[in-house]
Amino acid sequence: MPHRASRGEWRRLALGLGVLVPVVLLVLLPTVLGLDRYVVTDSSMDGSLGRGSVVLAREVPPGDLRVGDVITFRPPGGGPDERVTRRVVAVDDTVARTRADGANRRDPWVLPLDASSYARVWLGIPWIGYPFVVDGGWVVLALLAVAALVLALSAGRRQPQSAVRSARPRMPVG
Repeated sequence: MPHRASRGEWRRLALGLGVLVPVVLLVLLPTVLGLDRYVVTDSSMDGSLGRGSVVLAREVPPGDLRVGDVITFRPPGGGPDERVTRRVVAVDDTVARTRADGANRRDPWVLPLDASSYARVWLGIPWIGYPFVVDGGWVVLALLAVAALVLALSAGRRQPQSAVRSARPRMPVG
């Protein structure tokens, strides 16, 4: 007789898929598709990409930029690790101008079109990167990972089955 899966096995499978599918989609798939991952760290793009969103972006030559594209770049005069995500609002022969969706005015800088490339946003996933932009977010992320591990281990434990005793013959007392 074939083995039938119990509810506990189905739960473990669902839990495993619930953990593995997002990891594959957010880590492996972008790498295979040649995309970079960035976290939106400010609220200037609220309305389209909120704070804590993870954006998947592809490097494109500056000549491919069009009005309406959303790009992630290092702002002129910014630090080496500082990146901003903005919408392109004007493209001239030599420069591009950007603006945050939550602002009524253009950004104070211009982007030269003679740079090597800019990261054009391909997809934005809200909330996924939030632990990386909140103070103490790493602690929250570590606690969630430990809780998921404990849940997975407790769901995977089987209760020991009690041994079935053989029936004693009944003897009449008499």
